[in-house]
Amino acid sequence: MESTASSKERTEFFQRLAIREADGRASSRELARPVAEETVLEAFRGLTALFNTAGLSAAASSGLSEAESIPALGHGVTIMLNGVVDGATPQIQQEALRALQAVYHTVKEPAALASFLPGTVSLLAKVTSSPNRYKSAVLAKCFETVSLVLTSVLADLRTRSILTKTETDQEGAEDNKILSPAWLKASTMQVKKALSTIMKLRSHESAEVRNALNKLCVTILDECHNTLSNCANILVETAMMLGETENKMSLTQTSLQDLVNIYPELGEIVKTTTYNWMSSLSRLMQSADEDVKRDTIRNVLKGLELIKDLQIQSSTLDESMSIMLRDSIISLMQASGTSETNENMDVRLIDSGEASAEQGDVQYQPVLLPSESQKDIRHEMASLITFLGSSSQQARFAGTMLEQVQDSDNSASQVATFWLCFELIKASHRSSAEAEMFLNLSSVTDPSQDIDTIFNELYTTSVQILDRHTDVESIDWRLEALALEATAYTAQRAGESFRPELIDILFPIATFLGSNNPNLQKHAIVTLNSIAASCGYANVSELIIQNVDYMVNSVSLRLNSLDISPASINVLTMMVRLAGPRLVPYLDDVIDSIFGALDNFHGYPVFVEICLSCSRRL
Repeated sequence: MESTASSKERTEFFQRLAIREADGRASSRELARPVAEETVLEAFRGLTALFNTAGLSAAASSGLSEAESIPALGHGVTIMLNGVVDGATPQIQQEALRALQAVYHTVKEPAALASFLPGTVSLLAKVTSSPNRYKSAVLAKCFETVSLVLTSVLADLRTRSILTKTETDQEGAEDNKILSPAWLKASTMQVKKALSTIMKLRSHESAEVRNALNKLCVTILDECHNTLSNCANILVETAMMLGETENKMSLTQTSLQDLVNIYPELGEIVKTTTYNWMSSLSRLMQSADEDVKRDTIRNVLKGLELIKDLQIQSSTLDESMSIMLRDSIISLMQASGTSETNENMDVRLIDSGEASAEQGDVQYQPVLLPSESQKDIRHEMASLITFLGSSSQQARFAGTMLEQVQDSDNSASQVATFWLCFELIKASHRSSAEAEMFLNLSSVTDPSQDIDTIFNELYTTSVQILDRHTDVESIDWRLEALALEATAYTAQRAGESFRPELIDILFPIATFLGSNNPNLQKHAIVTLNSIAASCGYANVSELIIQNVDYMVNSVSLRLNSLDISPASINVLTMMVRLAGPRLVPYLDDVIDSIFGALDNFHGYPVFVEICLSCSRRL
């Protein structure tokens, strides 16, 4: 007994000595000089070692929570917390956190740990409220400590007995009032406030901090599921946002997905959170902060990925998704204004002396979100569209968008829905191609949701848009540019079997070469180059020569029908430049039409000048 007592006294002596040295401010007052940082650091290391050593002995561990030891222990915890908040160096702050963790590992008495809970949680939350003051390693260690503190005091296994009691049972229990239902209710409210502060670091730039925060959320959702159910919403939301920053988990490590499988109510929170993110998508797309827009799209994508992995069905999400996407695209268009595409892009028609590969690989400049600063937003939105469910779901969404393209009178809405429909079709084609590498899905295709049917309708709509280019009615140039892209994509998929379609679309596309909008001109050039390559022509010159008969007929028909718009003559000029003398045998009728038009409309100087310019080139 004497040996045990003397051992306990020695432990307490060294503990008090270490606490006194760790409390640099008190030691400075006693010694009338500053305490060296190295001394403070070693004092905290001493405390860590003392508590870890005490934890190896049941007698020493229980002695720490005796009534006469609690004041000294409480003072030590306060010194450790001060070391975390005001430590002179990151090393001191981290060692103070290790010492605090050693306390919670060693002390087993619930009442003692519960008495330290309010101050500990408040001060650790204070650290996270000023993240710029602390290194990432300190913040990550702080989250680890918060997890230990909460699970040591508020884990479901520890609070089960409290939850079974009633307020009446506790009214006369003065000795145990700290672990009463009233205390538990007050503590969970305080913890919720602290966690609300801590969760603000989910957008921290450090992956180490985000990983630690994600682990904190999953741990609390698992071990304090019932006790801290009032914090479930913010914990699930944060864990969903931080999912991609998490390191690859071992088979023994619990994930949010595992918890949703265990607790169905968490699945409802996942659905609600994802729906709320999607509902706010269009509003946040109006933000001037590109990072906010990018993170919002990523969050929606993470929510949808989790719902898919969990095989959660949500008719509400399915019904509202297409409308939310459309509104988000419109908001992005409005927020980005009328940004022009890259004016310095070198684009030219593939001439007779060039192979189609030289210019055939030139890509379209983006019609929506064209500036370089919006590149990330384009990429994230494309990722979101690609992920939208199975091919049948993408077909259903694309069909809804196509109906709105055909029915809408609003140009912005038409552009947004056309772009969405086109992107959904391309995404569905990619996913179908990947699936067909392993499975034959032709026998299970639903004709009502056949993506190729919608694709054909989109192509027909594109041809109609291109045909209206020379009409008096003005059309949003972005819609015409997207129609050009859709036509080129159709030719790319069809290959040489697309050649019969050239009768309907080659002349309308060529008219865009005379457009006053340089963006449309470039789109027309890329489209002609792409179609020439897709249909197996060596270059655009060969494309024109092989289809010259109805190209020339189209010019003659327009001139004979009293259409004096510059487009027809500009197309003829382009044909002469590309095809050269090979075009001459086909020009008899069109020359007669030109002179007939000059005779009828010689009072229109602009038209006359264009005709004479074309005649000189001939």
